[in-house]
Amino acid sequence: MFRRDKLQPFLVLMFFLSLPTKWVNAQESAILQSYIQEGLQYNLGIQSGELEIQKATQRLNQAKSLSKFKLGFEANYIVAAGGRKLDFPIGDLLNPVYNTLNFLTQSQSFPEVENTSIQFLPNNFHETKLNFALPIYNTDVRFNQKIQTSLVAGKSSMEDAKKLSLKFDITEAYIKFLQTWEAEKIWQNNRKVLSELKRFNESLVRNGVATEDIVATADFELAKVDNAIFELQSNRNSARAYFNYLLGKDQQSEVMVDSALFKRVVPEYNLDEALESSMSKRNELRGLENFMEAAETNSIREGKNKRLPELYLGGSFGFQGFGYTFNKEQAYALAQVGLTYDLLDGKLQKNKIQESRLDYQIATKQLDDTKEQIKLQTTLAWNELQAAKFSWQSAEKNVLAAESIYRIVNNKYRAGQALLLEFLEAEARRTNAHMTKLLAWSEVLTKEAAFRKAVGK
Repeated sequence: MFRRDKLQPFLVLMFFLSLPTKWVNAQESAILQSYIQEGLQYNLGIQSGELEIQKATQRLNQAKSLSKFKLGFEANYIVAAGGRKLDFPIGDLLNPVYNTLNFLTQSQSFPEVENTSIQFLPNNFHETKLNFALPIYNTDVRFNQKIQTSLVAGKSSMEDAKKLSLKFDITEAYIKFLQTWEAEKIWQNNRKVLSELKRFNESLVRNGVATEDIVATADFELAKVDNAIFELQSNRNSARAYFNYLLGKDQQSEVMVDSALFKRVVPEYNLDEALESSMSKRNELRGLENFMEAAETNSIREGKNKRLPELYLGGSFGFQGFGYTFNKEQAYALAQVGLTYDLLDGKLQKNKIQESRLDYQIATKQLDDTKEQIKLQTTLAWNELQAAKFSWQSAEKNVLAAESIYRIVNNKYRAGQALLLEFLEAEARRTNAHMTKLLAWSEVLTKEAAFRKAVGK
């Protein structure tokens, strides 16, 4: 059975390779792009953000539900004994009148009535009904939908910004991972040179031209190289673990190597175009604009709450009475139209209006500040990319010089015209020059990724 961490990069890679060339920059690494897509799908931080968006969407749905017609069922039955009673002297009130009527009519048509008492707690009493309610005009309900819509859009934009940041993190981590492979190639080449040096020195010792110390020196240098290679392999394992963490995978999963990434050409970028692009493509700005819109809507809502009443329609219909029976005598219906309006609230609504206006002003300032930060970030990223390119160009020249020096010293050493120390210095200079060039180019690729992130690409 195929594992996801092995199958997913292959499938996404095939997708990118199948796209028309206008959809994929030939300079870009298809392998890296496949990993980026995998990270955007499985990264736990991104998944958490998606859940937050779903949560905000549910709040929007709840806000919409508040404006809908509501119908509910309610039934209760009461059995009671004891409690307070109200003595009602109905006999004392009616019996004198009844006696007078009987005397006048010479009959017993009006019998005497006993005094009675009424129990406050109803016994054997039920109420079974349907309740309904419909808000006719409610500014809270009306504007809350708009506010929640803006908040959902804002969270979605901020999540897109997180995805762009993750794209950069994955790119940077992949460059560091590849850097360990390229560095090992340099050290392995250095080891090959030193191994050849050892064989040459051994031949000098066998021929009695030199003493054993030159062989020991070669062994010493080889041991240093082996230690450097071991450290590189350890760093590679750490880089792989972090890279897989960003992808949401097992941290020991194998990572495909695309050495061609270190051979790509970095294009020239125009700063003015980059600044314009950052203002139109950065999702943080879209998100803050949505939050500012929500704050503005809330300010309007609070203002209308102060001036306009709330109007609603409600009612119920069902059965109510003693004994759990349903008949015409117990049937009832109730309808009501309600209106609420605060005449005095201790300036509560006025303070709410002022608070909402301050929220809007804060959101506006945050948006303006973020725009300036993005401009600064873009400018700094562009400057750092130019500096990294210049450093790489200098490192490339140093490699050419170091290679030339090494060839001359190597020939002189083999001809017996240079000391071993001179040879080792030339080889160390050559190796360091290649390492410096590698680090400089890695910095160029990383700074380019940071620049693309700054402009929202």
